[in-house]
This record gives sequence, C-alpha cells and structure tokens, in this order.
Amino acid sequence: MTEQRLIDQFNKNSIEKIKVHLQEYRGEKYLDLRVWVQSNAGENGGEIATRKGLTLHVELIPDLIAALQKAGKAIQIKPVEATGKAIS
Repeated sequence: MTEQRLIDQFNKNSIEKIKVHLQEYRGEKYLDLRVWVQSNAGENGGEIATRKGLTLHVELIPDLIAALQKAGKAIQIKPVEATGKAIS
C-alpha cells in the first residue's frame, strides 16, 4: 500500500492545482508532483489526481531543484534575447 503525505500545493490555474506529495511505495520514498482537478463525483465531490505529473525517487530531488533553478535563470534571460524586449 502507498502512503502519501501532502508537502505543498498551489494553483496552476482556476480549475487545476499542483500538489506535491511525499510517498512510500515498496519501502522506497518518492516525490510526486501531480495536477489535481475538482470533481463533482460522489456525494460531496472533491479533488482527483490526473495522469499529468511526475513521480521520482527522493534521491533525484537535488537534480530536480538544480534543473528548476536553471529554468528560472533561463526564463529571465532568454525572452529578452529572443524578442529584444523585457517581460514585465
């Protein structure tokens, strides 16, 4: 059985959220970043996970952080180079 612990969540847009879970599966720990949507199914409705997401072993978290930091730097530089205009 998979145990999940919610680490954080944030809105992707008006109908979707991204949730970050730490989960354990077969004795190994994984980080799961997944898109969730509101569901009207069932009595009270609720949120359901979509297939859109990423699950990786916790040992890869430093690599993911490094890649996201590089992406952040690239976003600040490349749009200016490509268009010649600063993004506000």
